[in-house]
Formats: sequence, structure tokens, C-alpha cells
Amino acid sequence: MSMELWVFSDRRLNSIAEWQAAIDEEKYRLRLSSETPFEKLNGFLPAHVGEELTGFEYYHDDANVLIRNNSDLDFGHSWKYVLSFRWLGSKENEALAAWMAGTAYARATDGIVFNDQDGRFRSALEALEVVRDIEHPSQTYQEVRLELRRRRGSES
Repeated sequence: MSMELWVFSDRRLNSIAEWQAAIDEEKYRLRLSSETPFEKLNGFLPAHVGEELTGFEYYHDDANVLIRNNSDLDFGHSWKYVLSFRWLGSKENEALAAWMAGTAYARATDGIVFNDQDGRFRSALEALEVVRDIEHPSQTYQEVRLELRRRRGSES
């Protein structure tokens, strides 16, 4: 199943280098590929979390259309820009990479993050907590995850 988050902002970063600097400012161990120019990014963006190759889908969407199509949500105001991040829910490093990249982008642009899974808007500071939870899951979360994997293995 695909997961998604959106980052809304009123200003944009202008390059992968500027975005990477925002990621580095957060001290995340994420490195974005710089092979494709920022303005042409539309699709899978390779990245490394530590030494592991991963990535996520990334799109420059039309904020007005997205806001209009989700009129049931309170966006606070009409944002100028939105970036959409998508990843496979079963890929933990993709989730971590997307949340790190989105959170750093939101902090650098004074934006907000919307998670489609729980339907919550988060400030960049609140999104930092999500990144920490993904990076360092609780013992209970780890136990539940292992049990689900065992069950899936026995059903195969």
C-alpha cells in the first residue's frame, strides 16, 4: 500500500543543494541524489539513509487544485506550493527518507506537513517527532511489527 505526505509552503527551495543543506541542518543521515535538477523532479528520487540506497516518489503538485479537491480539510490558508511524497508502506527506509526530506523542507520554508494516514497537519517541529519515532521505534512497536511479520510468514 502506498503512503503519502504533503508539504505545504508559501516559498520554495531552488535546488537539491539547498534542500540537502536543510536536511544537513537537521543532522539527518539522508543524502538526496542530485542527478536530476530540482525543477525537473517528478517521480522516484533516489536517496541514501546512511549507507543504504532507498528513495521515495516526489511531485511538485498544484496547491490550489489539491486544496480545492480536499475541501473537507482545514489548510489554515491558501498555500502557494505543495510537494507530495509517496512510498511503499512496507519499506521502512522509504518512509524514513520521505519524512526526513519532507520535514527538512517544511522547516526550511516555514511550511506544514500533512500525513494522509492519520489525517493530521503538523508543524515542522511536530514532524520532527515523527522522524524520531520512525528512527527509534518503541519496544512495543517493534514487538508488534515482529509478530505481524511472523503471522504473514506463516500465511505464505
